[in-house]
Amino acid sequence: MAATALVSLSAGSVLAEQTEIRFGWWGNEARAANTLKVIEMFEEKYPDITVKAEYSGYNGYQTRLSTQFAGGAEPDISQVLLAWLPLFSKDGDGFYDINDVSDTIDLSQFPQSTLDQVTINGRLQGVPVGSTGFLFVWNKVPWEEAGLDYPETWDELFEDAGLMRERLGEDYYPIDPTIQGSILISLSWAMQKYNVNFVDPNKPEIAMSEEQIADWLSFFKRLEDEHVMVSIKDRIALGGAEKPTTEMSEWVEGKWGGIYSQDATLTSRGDTLPDGLDQLDVGPYVMIPGAETTGMMSRTGFVYSISKNSEHPEAAAKFINYLTTDPDVARVIGVSRAIPASKAQWDVLVSENLIPPIQVEGTDQITELTEAGLVPKFSLYFEHPLMYRLLYDTFEQLSFGKITPEQGAESLMKKGNRILSKL
Repeated sequence: MAATALVSLSAGSVLAEQTEIRFGWWGNEARAANTLKVIEMFEEKYPDITVKAEYSGYNGYQTRLSTQFAGGAEPDISQVLLAWLPLFSKDGDGFYDINDVSDTIDLSQFPQSTLDQVTINGRLQGVPVGSTGFLFVWNKVPWEEAGLDYPETWDELFEDAGLMRERLGEDYYPIDPTIQGSILISLSWAMQKYNVNFVDPNKPEIAMSEEQIADWLSFFKRLEDEHVMVSIKDRIALGGAEKPTTEMSEWVEGKWGGIYSQDATLTSRGDTLPDGLDQLDVGPYVMIPGAETTGMMSRTGFVYSISKNSEHPEAAAKFINYLTTDPDVARVIGVSRAIPASKAQWDVLVSENLIPPIQVEGTDQITELTEAGLVPKFSLYFEHPLMYRLLYDTFEQLSFGKITPEQGAESLMKKGNRILSKL
């Protein structure tokens, strides 16, 4: 009996042993605080698993993670930007395949289109944390002062720009885009016209022809020249091409009528307006009539990936499932880690009024367009730092009149393919 008791005690000790997993992420103080709270909640629910938090600010995070991966010392779970997936897992074998723990992680919570974005060679690289897409968000003041309705087509947008300028003055514009917005707005039009993306979504090469790229760049110049959007050149003169719209006095004073905004950051657009979010509307997505795609870039911002070297993938999967699908977690985190990609967490935020109505409206618009098959897949390489630098430089030179659209197209084709061939 004594021997049996000792064996039982020994077995109980084994069962009570803790499994420790490491979780690495970046974020500000608010994100750190609510994530640590969620870790406490998880450990209370699963007392046999301990989560060791490894977090920092964004600057230097990728470098540190790269060093850890090079030495095989990465965390069990890493927060990874979507654009980094090809850097860490070019052929899809850099991370643990989430499909292998699909009995633990409820993948049915996530739109298939979002899961497809984080799949390389059939291997699911991580679990999407949130989803975001770009919308036309309008500042009511100049539109009401000019007596104009929000545009639904590009022709209407150009017409409205002329009327707003005529009725209110030279310093009024329908849209302030920033450089990224300038690129994406004009690309949206080009994709609507040609139904082809700049970078092939399935392989690292330029998909557009040089003539199509030149047409895209010409349209960008037309948007600037016809006063539809604030030019990159003028933005630089006003304090910086990438200075947030909300920090520009023209936005606060109601002289700029809108912005091309991600739904995840939509609520911050009202921070400096006299009437806050009440001064903003989500408008229809501007389209070429009959287009087969919106050309909108909609993607998950970052994912939680499991290390292929993890000794505890099941425990890691259990924590990721809790972090991304549990309703109580949604109540703590809200949208501080972007708009939840999982249905369960999104439903909690909406049903309990934990998210502003305008953000619900914006996200619902993206969901409807996605379900209608009008939101295209973007290449993981499109947002690669080298590709973005090439695009930024090209559009800035166009805005200053240093190159023609044809010269820009030739450069994007040659340099873009050269960059992609090396990635």
